Amino acid sequence: MPVTVIVRAEGGTESRLTFDGTQRIVLGRGAGCDVRLPDPSVSQRHASLRAQGAEFVLMDEGSSNGTFVGDVRVAPRTSRIIRSGEHARLGRVWIEVRLDHAPITRDLAVATRDLALAFVAQALDAVGADPTMQVVVVEGPDQGAVLALSDEERTYVVGRGAECDLPLADSDASREHTQLVRRGGTVFVRDLRAKNGSWLGEARIPDDREVPWRPTQMVQLGRTVLALREPVSEALARIEGAPDEPLPAGEVVAPPLAAAPPPASEPAPASVAPVVDLPPPMKIAPRRRAGWSGVDLLVMAVALAVLGLSVAGLVWLLRG
Repeated sequence: MPVTVIVRAEGGTESRLTFDGTQRIVLGRGAGCDVRLPDPSVSQRHASLRAQGAEFVLMDEGSSNGTFVGDVRVAPRTSRIIRSGEHARLGRVWIEVRLDHAPITRDLAVATRDLALAFVAQALDAVGADPTMQVVVVEGPDQGAVLALSDEERTYVVGRGAECDLPLADSDASREHTQLVRRGGTVFVRDLRAKNGSWLGEARIPDDREVPWRPTQMVQLGRTVLALREPVSEALARIEGAPDEPLPAGEVVAPPLAAAPPPASEPAPASVAPVVDLPPPMKIAPRRRAGWSGVDLLVMAVALAVLGLSVAGLVWLLRG
C-alpha cells in the first residue's frame, strides 16, 4: 500500500511525498535520504519507515535527539508500529504518516530536494535573508553586477541592449545575447542566436532549446562570465554538512498547528435558539359524529333534485 509522509513546518506549511510502500524509506538531514529534513536537530540518517506485513514500522537509526511517535520515544535502533494518521517527531521536525491510495510522487529525488529547498527558503525568509536566486557577473566589464531572478516563468534577457534585464558593456556581446527562465529551483538558459554564441561550461548553448544551468557551471557571453548564485541551495548545503545540534534538556517541541487532529464533532450552527422547556402536547380526542343535522338533509335534497332533472333531460333526448 502507498505510504505518504507529510512534513509540517511552523505556520502550517506542509509538503507531501508518497512512496509505493515496498521500499525502505530513510528520513534524515543527509542529501541521500528519501525524505530530506533540513534541520540541525535531525541526524544525517535519523529514522526509517518500512512495511512489516500489513503494517508499517518506524525505526530510529541511532539519532542524536531521538525519534518520537506522539509523546513516546522510540528506543535507539528499535522500531514500533505507526498507524495511519499518527504524528512522529524527529529532532524538532514533525511528520505525519498516512497509509492510503494516494498517487505515487513522480521523480522522488527531485521532489524531496524541492521539499528541502522550500523549508530552507522559509527559514531564510523568517530571519530576513533574501532567498532569491541571482545571476552575478564574475568576469568582464560589468563585474559585480547582479540580476535577481525574482519571478518564476518570467523570461530574462542578457545582452548589450539598454532594454535588457541585465545590460552589458561588453562589445563582444550581442544586443540580445542570452535568455534565462527560472522554473522552481532550476534556471534554464538559451542562446538568442548571438554572434559569438553562448557557452555553458565547455559546451555551446543551443538556440533551439533551453538547457538547465547548474550552480557549479559558468555561462560565458563574449568576455563576460556569469555565475548562478542560489542562497537557498548554499544554506541547504551548510545545514546538511553541519554536526547534529543537541536539543536542550527539557525543551518542549510543540507540533505545528496544522498537525492537530480535526474536531470529531460537526461544526455548530451560526446561531442556536435557546432551549425552552415546553409543556407536553395535549391529547385531543377524536370527535364523535352526532347524527344528521338539518344542513346535511337540505344539501342531500338539493342533490337528489338535480340528479332527477338530469335523468329526465336524458330520457327526453333519447325519445327525440
